[in-house]
Amino acid sequence: MIAQEQIRSTNDHHRMGASVTAPRDFLTYSAGHWKRILLFAVGGSVLLFLFSYTRPQTFVATATVLPPEHEGMGGLLTYLSSSASSAALNLLGGTLGASPTLELFKTIVESHTVAEDVASDSVVHAFFYRRDTSQKGIVAQLNGSVLGNAERTGTLTITVQLSAPRFASARELDSTRKMAAYVANKFVDALDRFNRDRLITTAKETKIFVEQEYNNKMTDLDSAYARLQAFQEKHQAISLTDQLAATVSAAAKLASQMQQNEMQRSVESRELGPNDPRIQALTAEYEAEQAELNKYDSGGAGEYIVALKNAPELARELAGYMREVKVLEQVTGYLRGELEQQRIAERRDLPSLQMLDAARPPNGPSSPNRKLFAILGLILGLGLSLGYTVVERFYRDVRARPLAHYRLINVLASLRYGTHAPLLAPMDPQATPGIVKTPDTQEHEVKS
Repeated sequence: MIAQEQIRSTNDHHRMGASVTAPRDFLTYSAGHWKRILLFAVGGSVLLFLFSYTRPQTFVATATVLPPEHEGMGGLLTYLSSSASSAALNLLGGTLGASPTLELFKTIVESHTVAEDVASDSVVHAFFYRRDTSQKGIVAQLNGSVLGNAERTGTLTITVQLSAPRFASARELDSTRKMAAYVANKFVDALDRFNRDRLITTAKETKIFVEQEYNNKMTDLDSAYARLQAFQEKHQAISLTDQLAATVSAAAKLASQMQQNEMQRSVESRELGPNDPRIQALTAEYEAEQAELNKYDSGGAGEYIVALKNAPELARELAGYMREVKVLEQVTGYLRGELEQQRIAERRDLPSLQMLDAARPPNGPSSPNRKLFAILGLILGLGLSLGYTVVERFYRDVRARPLAHYRLINVLASLRYGTHAPLLAPMDPQATPGIVKTPDTQEHEVKS
């Protein structure tokens, strides 16, 4: 239809000798329709602003906590705590970053287990029960509303985001606002309980291991005392020379360190794999100590160290018994101290996290941002109005100057009439403009 109208209008223009003038530029054309453009822009802004009132309001509350400080207890407890943290982080799917403890807590607070703990609170359960009566659904909502973030400052922020129902009343909005802060603080409490249980469980397991090792070493020490006493009574050998005694004491100290290292490696190997960097470091340290201990037997430990292999046979045997006793004495003393530390750690029930900033009810919703909706509506309205103006100007230009758009007119005519479509030829200044008739069109006219 448009093609026939354009062709008919073009022929009328040529028959009447009318001159076709160039259209106004886009800016001039848009300025002539500024009222419509302004109406589209304001209308779009108002519509999206009103639409924002149909969106549920969301409230965000944030709590900040400090991780537990290392108490400097040393020994197996320190090693085991760091190892357990790394192992738990790997099991929970976390990644080791600058602070493994913070990354561990972040993973724990976002876990399904902590969400179940928070959902068991009666206040929280009553709030969510109005929307979802299933325990699984409540836990899923809580799990999706919390986000932990390990800050570079060494703190952990726990953010909870709760949404009110659509078209909520003032009472419902206030309830949701307060509940966001309440849930954030409950997540901190749940994280603290989880961490305390983990530390207590770790201390119990370590205490059992240390207690077994201590009892075994005490049995070995009693046997070593008996062998030394029997040797001294048999050979009337009571003591060693000062130089040989110093060698035995140094070797015994090194052997004691090796056994402590081996116990640490045994404890941590239960949590970490053999290829873990910590296990490899302990293994390398053990091998270095073993090589250093061998020097006491061969004489390469120092200029003033007597090689045990060069001592008389009787003195060498006595040195062996005495070194065994000294090693067991140092190891049992170390295990006795560790056992007392584990018993204390097992019984303590102090908070493992320190609340830096408790979550407070937010002053207002974080979303929807009605100003942003209004600005987006204004931009969208301007875009639609300008797009409509471009299309309208082009359409009018096609009707006013069809020869300038003869290709478009020919395409539209061909799409409508196929091979029988009358085609419009570009105007030749030295020829009479008109319609180019295709052979099919001429044949059709002859038959007519």
